[in-house]
Amino acid sequence: MKLHRVIAGVVSSLVIAATFSAQAQNAGDSVRELNDLVNVRGRDGEVQLQQRGYIYRWAESSDDAVYSYWTQSSTGQCITVRTEQGRYVSLAYTGGTADCDRGDPPAVSNTAPPALQDMVGARAGQAEAELQRRGYSYRRNERISNAAVASFWIEGNSGRCVEVVTSDGRYQNIYYVDWHHCEN
Repeated sequence: MKLHRVIAGVVSSLVIAATFSAQAQNAGDSVRELNDLVNVRGRDGEVQLQQRGYIYRWAESSDDAVYSYWTQSSTGQCITVRTEQGRYVSLAYTGGTADCDRGDPPAVSNTAPPALQDMVGARAGQAEAELQRRGYSYRRNERISNAAVASFWIEGNSGRCVEVVTSDGRYQNIYYVDWHHCEN
């Protein structure tokens, strides 16, 4: 009789755990293991998501927010990230994988634009004129530390967003980033 109660208790615990796990993946539910990314800067959150096995799929914007869609590589689960004023506001499960399958193809992030590789190390003031000459349009700046500033440019021939990190008056890094960084 005692063994029967232990087995019943274990089975009940497993059923409760399975139910709890299934409920955590309903559309609109918060992705609990990503709650630490709420209020993180968008670019920093993107790096964290990639490190945690999520693949960027596409994004769309509304009047006050950007919604990006990500697939968890090990499970195929689709999530949406709401970004407002450059910071993550929420990370939630979507209605299914179809939400991640629609939209734009994935962007290539953190790769250097081939046409700008020679500009790493250039003096910032002179390099801005060269960026414009090469068909890039300035969008905005963002201070990323006391010593560094990120400027965002749209590549004229592709429409892709490029981030240029300047420190000590020189271009330190130049790479493609997700398009929403170039929105005003």
